[in-house]
Amino acid sequence: MYKKTIIITLLTLVALTGQGQIKCHVEGKLETDAWGDEIIICEAGTDLRVVDEPRFHVKAKDGHFSYDIETDFPRLYDVFFLKQYETGRWFVGKFLAENCNVNVTMFADKKPRFTTNGDESRKHAAKDSIEDVRFWNPVHEIDDQLENPDRRAEFFKADFISAINEAKTWNVDSLPQAYVDSVRQIINHYMQNRNEMYTTKGWQLKQQRDSITNGLRPFRVAYAKEHPMLWTLYDVLDAIQDLKDADNYVNFDKSQFEPYLTLYHDKLINYYPGHPIHEQIATAETAYRLQPGKPYIDYTVRNTDGQLVPISTLTKSKVALINLWASWCGPCRRHSIAMIPVYERYKDKGFTVIAIARERNREDMENAARMDGYPWASLLELNDENNVWEKNGAGNAGGAMFLIDRDGTILSSSTDVEELEPLIRKALNIE
Repeated sequence: MYKKTIIITLLTLVALTGQGQIKCHVEGKLETDAWGDEIIICEAGTDLRVVDEPRFHVKAKDGHFSYDIETDFPRLYDVFFLKQYETGRWFVGKFLAENCNVNVTMFADKKPRFTTNGDESRKHAAKDSIEDVRFWNPVHEIDDQLENPDRRAEFFKADFISAINEAKTWNVDSLPQAYVDSVRQIINHYMQNRNEMYTTKGWQLKQQRDSITNGLRPFRVAYAKEHPMLWTLYDVLDAIQDLKDADNYVNFDKSQFEPYLTLYHDKLINYYPGHPIHEQIATAETAYRLQPGKPYIDYTVRNTDGQLVPISTLTKSKVALINLWASWCGPCRRHSIAMIPVYERYKDKGFTVIAIARERNREDMENAARMDGYPWASLLELNDENNVWEKNGAGNAGGAMFLIDRDGTILSSSTDVEELEPLIRKALNIE
């Protein structure tokens, strides 16, 4: 038994040593100069609003660029044009940095294309080939029909087409307000009731498309059961975040994402042992369960003196609102401003606000707090040093709120003051 344990330990050390020497060489070319010559290459999930380093920025010369990555484990990376990102609508390509060479081609209006000789990437490419034949090729054929301007009348109702065409060309200032409102009402109706915009023929095509795409994730899960791969671990992480964000969407189908959790615990939890993605998945699962009635988590933050402390020491014996915000997040700041009068009413009755700002520098936080007039102090989460957003399941959103009772139980994760104030009063035993 002792000898067997030693052998297993040595094999694990050998594996981890190999994993610590990942060298990936990237060669790229630009099919367009419409978006300039600056490319961003960074680990997947990096938010440039918070963490931005010179090494992420790669300059192309004569339409070509190269980049070398050295890392401890194979990791997923993002690639995109900087200028596209700055417009708010950018095409992100992903590749797995492992011991391999990667070739990437950048396009103006679609995701980058990759070729790679990495072992894990080849597994993913084999799955993609099957997926293209079964799913994407037939979906693209349907999309080509629906998007053909010469056939639009076959597939979409006349008043919807007319309203869209009108909205593209009108000058609002020169038209009667009643007319503008009537056109907007038609568009809004169909945007909220998308199924009604189709003709019978269009609806048949739409259902055919949905039937195909509804099988995509079950296929991926079934394939991953038989063909474990590192890339699927990142799919699991994305699925958990999608489930966490489900309440933000109308008619979100959780059944498309929940099987990833079962897949992970049944088949993948021991795949590629020691890889940091396992810790990320565990953190994401914990954050997914941060719901009313459940205990809030403890984690490290920097207090106003710059000292690292457990957040539980700041909320102890208080009804506390954990307010995750950022200077660059408009909705976060509006929610925070709306909370000011509530804070003033109950701050002397056992209520407190623990505000944490996710920033690249202290000055941005201080300027925003001063401008908005927050009466509470803000803690600083600088460059994601404590992964506070990840631990709260906020992803790359600007922020979130958690109302916590004195015993650490989550009372609400709403950002609506009208919903929060009655809960605060009840927790404080105020009639």
